Amino acid sequence: MNATPQQDEVVDVLVIGGGPGGTPVALALAQAGRRVMLVEQGDGLGGTCLFEGCIPSKIFRESALRLHAADRAAEFGIGFGAAMKPVVDWPRVLARKQAILAGRAAAALRNAQALPTLQVVHGHARLRGPHAAEISVAGAAPRPLRFAHAILATGAQASRLALAGSDLAGVLAPEQLLALDRVPESLLMIGGGPIGVEMAQIFRLLGSRVALLHSRERILPSMEADLALQLQQRLLGAGIDLRCGARAQSIVPVTNGLRVAYRDAQGNSGQIETQLVGLALGRVPRVVDLGLEHTRIRHDGKGLRVDAQLQTDEPDVYAVGDLLGQPMFAHWATAQAQALAQHLLGKPALFPKVEHNSVVIFSHPEFASAGLTVAQAQAAGLDVDVATYDYAIDARAQIGAETGALRLVFERASHRIVGVHALIEGASDLIGEAT
Repeated sequence: MNATPQQDEVVDVLVIGGGPGGTPVALALAQAGRRVMLVEQGDGLGGTCLFEGCIPSKIFRESALRLHAADRAAEFGIGFGAAMKPVVDWPRVLARKQAILAGRAAAALRNAQALPTLQVVHGHARLRGPHAAEISVAGAAPRPLRFAHAILATGAQASRLALAGSDLAGVLAPEQLLALDRVPESLLMIGGGPIGVEMAQIFRLLGSRVALLHSRERILPSMEADLALQLQQRLLGAGIDLRCGARAQSIVPVTNGLRVAYRDAQGNSGQIETQLVGLALGRVPRVVDLGLEHTRIRHDGKGLRVDAQLQTDEPDVYAVGDLLGQPMFAHWATAQAQALAQHLLGKPALFPKVEHNSVVIFSHPEFASAGLTVAQAQAAGLDVDVATYDYAIDARAQIGAETGALRLVFERASHRIVGVHALIEGASDLIGEAT
């Protein structure tokens, strides 16, 4: 007797990926009555930002800043007494992190489950064509699915270092750093972008001996140069062994950890011994095992190809967030998701533009940017000038013992502001006024 063929399940929209891009678009479409299946392969709804990126790192940063504030309390007339030096209780830091992550993931799932036309599946989705997919859940046979539209939101993953020794124990990706069961005695970060700078400062404030190797001539090359150089001096002043223009050549095990050999821009060789190595080499779109080969969707190492409405080469398949490449920010993915939902519902949609994007790096102090840097403005053919405000003369900054600067980039003839950049604790709040 022949088995009855499995009937294909049918939905209006398949959303692959439950991070800050996939979850909002799935919620918005389901709220409008669309039958939506949201498939998430990770631990829960929230994506890399919640479980492995921006949220865990900010939790660690907050603990590090509280410790730093306690260390500086004497400047403000506060004393703890001779036997009252603050210490890091790392198990409590980890417990606090886990509680926050679990609470946010549970709240996201409750919001999704409250919508009768939204089905959340914890598993893997793979395209089998422009209107077909295969859904796999642990312990069950894959099941076929048909859809009218699909939205791809699988995010990105950490780039790996093609280097001898990069696969050794103790060479860690950013998400592994955020899962450490102890504060390391020493840490070498490779990569001076946002993640590398944030991790270097966090662990330095927590008491680790920290070094940072960066292949470029200065840290944060996409940010306003003068402020990046100011932040660079802050790292050096905090005791971080910063070596710009240096490329790692090899990693080998030694008695107490790892030895990293490097070569600088002048061809000189050097080496650093450290307990752990952290790799912060950027992120690449996560396209593996999506089934794109069964579609006409084009992609390269920088991300999927889409038009101004986020439509891929398949008319009924769209993509949002880190899967598209730069800029890779959670708020950017959410803005795209909200606009795409409006578009698919036949409503006017204002898709975000890169030139209007704001960026916040949670360094110490915070570094925020909106619009064009001086270099970007000049590359675009604009004749610009800069107005700078030094927070050293600011009463509020003096009271809080904070220093930094605000830079406004403006067109010389019209005085139209084309860029706003701030290096000061609280810059994440200030930059919203510029967008």
